[in-house]
Amino acid sequence: MIWGIFLCCLLKPAAGFQTQERLPFFHGHVFENSPTASKVNGLSIPVRRINAQKWCPVSGMHFKLYGNGSEDFRAFAHHKRGNILLKTSRVLDREARSEYLLSVGVCCQTCVSESVVSPVATVKVDVLDTNDHEPTFRSADTVHITLDDTTALRSVVYRLQAVDADSGNNAELTYMSVPNNGSFYVVPKTGEVLLVDSILGLPSKVKFYVFARDHGWPSLTSKGVLVTISPQRWATRPAELTGSGRGARWPRALLDPGTVVSLNVSEDASVGSVITSLSPSRFPSAAYELVFPESESSPVAVGRDSGDITISSMLDRETEPVLELTVKIQDKRGPDWYLNKVKLKITDVNDNVPEWNMKPYPYLAVVSPEAPAGTFVYQLQALDGDEGKSGEVEYFLSDGGDGCFAVDKQTGQVVTTGLVLQRDREYLLSVVALDGLGSRSPPAMLSVVAGARAPQFTNTSYAISIPENTPEGQPFLAVFAISFQNQPISYSLLINPSSLFSIKQDTGEISLTRTLDYESDQRRYLLMVRSSEEPGSLSTATEVQVLITDENDCVPEFLQSIYSVDGVPETVTTATSLLQVLATDCDSGLNAELTYYTLSPDFSISPHGTVFPAGRLDYERPNHLYEFVVMATDGGAEPHSGTATVRVRMANINDETPEFSQPV
Repeated sequence: MIWGIFLCCLLKPAAGFQTQERLPFFHGHVFENSPTASKVNGLSIPVRRINAQKWCPVSGMHFKLYGNGSEDFRAFAHHKRGNILLKTSRVLDREARSEYLLSVGVCCQTCVSESVVSPVATVKVDVLDTNDHEPTFRSADTVHITLDDTTALRSVVYRLQAVDADSGNNAELTYMSVPNNGSFYVVPKTGEVLLVDSILGLPSKVKFYVFARDHGWPSLTSKGVLVTISPQRWATRPAELTGSGRGARWPRALLDPGTVVSLNVSEDASVGSVITSLSPSRFPSAAYELVFPESESSPVAVGRDSGDITISSMLDRETEPVLELTVKIQDKRGPDWYLNKVKLKITDVNDNVPEWNMKPYPYLAVVSPEAPAGTFVYQLQALDGDEGKSGEVEYFLSDGGDGCFAVDKQTGQVVTTGLVLQRDREYLLSVVALDGLGSRSPPAMLSVVAGARAPQFTNTSYAISIPENTPEGQPFLAVFAISFQNQPISYSLLINPSSLFSIKQDTGEISLTRTLDYESDQRRYLLMVRSSEEPGSLSTATEVQVLITDENDCVPEFLQSIYSVDGVPETVTTATSLLQVLATDCDSGLNAELTYYTLSPDFSISPHGTVFPAGRLDYERPNHLYEFVVMATDGGAEPHSGTATVRVRMANINDETPEFSQPV
């Protein structure tokens, strides 16, 4: 007992000394809405790591949490494992608070005053999202739209926007319309309502509901918004169709519902294939013209005399799944015409292979050597641009792993099988993705280390162009690395040419220590950035290439402020070169390309600075002198100009005929 009291008396100054040291950092997570007393996952603080035995025996330790929100958790020791764990004290809500940063303190069993509690670790707890909010629309429950029936196809007539208070996949939304209709299409990703079919002649309003569904599990769907679209009839005829006389006949311009043609066309149909023919028309002799889309951008063409619709360039369902055509059919023997609508649905062929979509590259992962069977290691993801069975992707482990890992073919999750893992060994796994028709992706290599590994930069290398005169201290690039041990990462510069660059240790933001000049400084720099978890721990490095680009910061300057030429005869022609002016610009590229101008009506100047007479010159002018200004302008986006003065002094030529004076 005496020794215990003496130890407590010494604990306070010792604690003060310890707080000056860097405390160990630990990271864990818990899902929102978990019941009270749920354990914080991924968080286990070894007692030996915090050196708590230095002050107390394991059996006599008490732990206390400090910080904003510490009352939401409680700390306790797991005596069998010798670890400190955290459990929740209430049900947490991520939307109210998504993370906690707490301190863990230790005191001995005999300590009664909180003044002797010693902080031994820092803990961060993330509250992970569950799909507990359904999407809601920002607009009213009903939307009324009046639409001109001549509105161009593919026009966005309205945009519906929903929000979801969750995060991640739980907040990613897909929009859908019920029931489907042939005139309007709701874009699943954006909620835009597109006009996809002509509404000329629609007898009534178009009504449909729009819903938003999130990507959570299970997914939640919003309440529907009723969209009502009323076509507004075109009350006037086009001006170009009106007759000039009072008794002029009105041409017929119709979109006959019976003339709408819907066809399926395979995306691998060959160029030159005839899809369909619009002839015969209602006219004995007709001319056909594609009015939408424009022929230059359309992958199909329409024969003017035959009415054949022919493929003019390769079709691609992934780029344009539906092609809407409007063809004008004109009577060659009269003024009548009508519109024919053709809807081509491009059908899919298996012309895409699955493509890997994981980031960052290369694909790296870690796993504990003591991980039990079924422990999640890595998430594979491949995308296939085809649809239906051609776009369904399955995953397979083709080689490597020594039987210690398995791949779920449906979800793409890489998990452990339960076989013993060798500590600090790297396992290389070759995985492939196959679509429903057997098209195979290139193999992807996944590196898994059974233990700790160095951080990984999100980019294998970085390259950036910055303009000259970028202010010093202004970040122009932020590098980012991932810690596989969930530790804070610090950044530093291993290679820093002439100490021109600096990096923020905690954010990875890179900036200049002074401004650079394109004309006088080096134009390309190679930096080496290191990321490390703590001093003396694992670290990795990446390259950053910085290219300095020119700004139009120089003004053209003439070599002389005044150019002059004397003795120019009056008889010179407009092809006579009088003199040449020259200016320079210290920029580069377009910023240094100069063009010369003058506003003088008597002279012209070539783009290269040669001055010519613009017409006949006259000696009999004040002081026999022409004086005017020339200007040099660079080719920058915001051009700069410089000026100079040109003086041309004329020489007398005997070009006046003598005249007799009248007698007195």
